[in-house]
Amino acid sequence: MFKKELLFCFALILMGILDWLTTVTGILCFGVVEINPLFAGLTKVNLLAFSSIKLSIVVLVGFLFYKADRIEKMLRGNSHLGKRFLDSGYFVSLMALTVAVTNNIITVVRAM
Repeated sequence: MFKKELLFCFALILMGILDWLTTVTGILCFGVVEINPLFAGLTKVNLLAFSSIKLSIVVLVGFLFYKADRIEKMLRGNSHLGKRFLDSGYFVSLMALTVAVTNNIITVVRAM
């Protein structure tokens, strides 16, 4: 049986991969630049290192959300504050990645 928390983690990972893919496509094909100041310099110097770091972070965050959900289920008490906090984290992360991917797609389309 497929678990709900796995679906959320895969959704986060998929959106992170789409963010990476649209960023790399924009840089290589259309000359756009990375807006994130932490990665902007790296994309100009070494795109392979940028890709490795970006994809590693994406997978790590997805794995951490999965483990956090498992820990929260083990420690569940009378308060559902932990579950609310975790669900809020999923939602905010997914929405932020959705905005990033949408922005990347709009930027690439405008650069065409």
